[in-house]
Order: sequence, then structure tokens, then C-alpha cells
Amino acid sequence: MMFADAPPPPNDTARSAVVCIKAEGRRPLQFSGKLEGKRPQPGAFDLPLKAGVEQCNNLLRSKIATWTLTVNTPGFTPCRLPAPEFGQRVVYSAKATARGLSCAPIHKSPIGTWKK
Repeated sequence: MMFADAPPPPNDTARSAVVCIKAEGRRPLQFSGKLEGKRPQPGAFDLPLKAGVEQCNNLLRSKIATWTLTVNTPGFTPCRLPAPEFGQRVVYSAKATARGLSCAPIHKSPIGTWKK
């Protein structure tokens, strides 16, 4: 009797992404995101960041809208973060200094049980 290999499970992790911000410095920072589309979309968030702590948020894929992500603090121009590829976890650093607010990606990895 022959058994066929089972098909691989569906890749549900490609429907979401994880964005994390690691804040540095003494100024209060906010991590905000919303889906921009023709109509108002659910899922908007505005999270306070604590220095030295990684704050993460899950983003769900939308066929009719795209994610806009920012880190901001009063008196500074906000950092606009590129939305990650779905199926990925991206970590950014954010720091407010006398020169302004700076954000940079520091780590990227696949999410889920599968690896590329």
C-alpha cells in the first residue's frame, strides 16, 4: 500500500506581519499605525513606547488598504516606517536626540514555523 505525501499546510502567516519598535532616550515616543484606503478601516493603533522595551504590533493584510506606520514625539518631525512584507517580523529602533527623531531597522526575520 502506498501513501502520498500530505500537502503542506496553508501559509497563514503570510497574511500578517509583526512590527516592533525599541525606543531609546528620555523623550516620550508614540508608535502609530493605520490602514489607509478609500474608506475608513479598522485596526488603527497609537501605542506609547517605553525606553529599552520592545513594543510590538501585529498587522493584518488588507486587499483594499495599505499600512501607514509612524513614530512621533511632540516638537519633532515624525519618522515614517515602511510597512514590512507580510510573513515577516521587523524590529526598528527609535530615538529622539537634540538633532531630531531617528528611526532605523535593526532586525528582520520570518514569522511562523516555516523558514526561508
